[in-house]
Amino acid sequence: MFTAFTYAQTVNAVTVTPRWKNKEAHTVKIRSTTTLNNNGDAQTYSSAFDTKFIVKEATETGYKVEWVYSNSKLAENDPAAENQILARLTGTKMLIKLSEAGRFIELMNVDEVKAKSDKVLDELISNSAANPTMNAQYKAAKQVITSRQGLEIALLKHIKFYNFSFGFNYKPDFVQTNNIKFPNPLGGQPFDAVEKVQLTKLDSKNSLCTIETSKVIDGKNLKASVLDYVKKATNSNPEAIDQMNKASMEITENTMQQIDFAKGIVQKSYFKRAMNLGFQNSTTLWEIETLD
Repeated sequence: MFTAFTYAQTVNAVTVTPRWKNKEAHTVKIRSTTTLNNNGDAQTYSSAFDTKFIVKEATETGYKVEWVYSNSKLAENDPAAENQILARLTGTKMLIKLSEAGRFIELMNVDEVKAKSDKVLDELISNSAANPTMNAQYKAAKQVITSRQGLEIALLKHIKFYNFSFGFNYKPDFVQTNNIKFPNPLGGQPFDAVEKVQLTKLDSKNSLCTIETSKVIDGKNLKASVLDYVKKATNSNPEAIDQMNKASMEITENTMQQIDFAKGIVQKSYFKRAMNLGFQNSTTLWEIETLD
């Protein structure tokens, strides 16, 4: 069997897997930046998290990895509900199960994490009565985490993204195109989207590769969804509907991961989502770096 390093040299491709050992530990720095632009008034919020993961078990059938948010520096009035929640889960151990290829399988201690998250959200809901927007987000999050899948989606975004490129084979000068479903931020049916995945750099000598992805949402379906939302929110106000009909709308998502594929370590990565919904323009950016 070829290792990832040998495979990269022999056929000019790379297979990205964790390649971790028992008790291996790494410190990861995460910066989350959210920019909101309403009618030309832009506000930017930047929060930072220190995290650490420890390989509790590495076998031929997969990995058990413990992730902990060890410290956080939260932006004042950060509008990202998940940031507000994670900042209050400092010290909470999240035990993650991965396949032998590094693909996410499940959160193993879901009951423990849910109990702590419920307590955090109860406090956030109680303390945000004067902020209807955030109060609604916290109440929605409380509903979402009632299921295992919902909790994993709401709270494990950073962790899942770290493992995003694992388990696949990549070749230079080849763009993998996928037709996917993209979650609808307004509720309702997900959007059709096109995802493109590409190995943009391969340095076999230093065991480094760069994987980039892009997602573009179907604009026609996006506009139809926004119009439906505005009609309900404004009781079919003609002026508001006309304004949305004239507005340009788009949702795009781009990622980059620089990986040491001999060690299975994501050295640097970013995730960027830009949403222009006509009545609101927002950008979410995560920058993630493994420090050791």
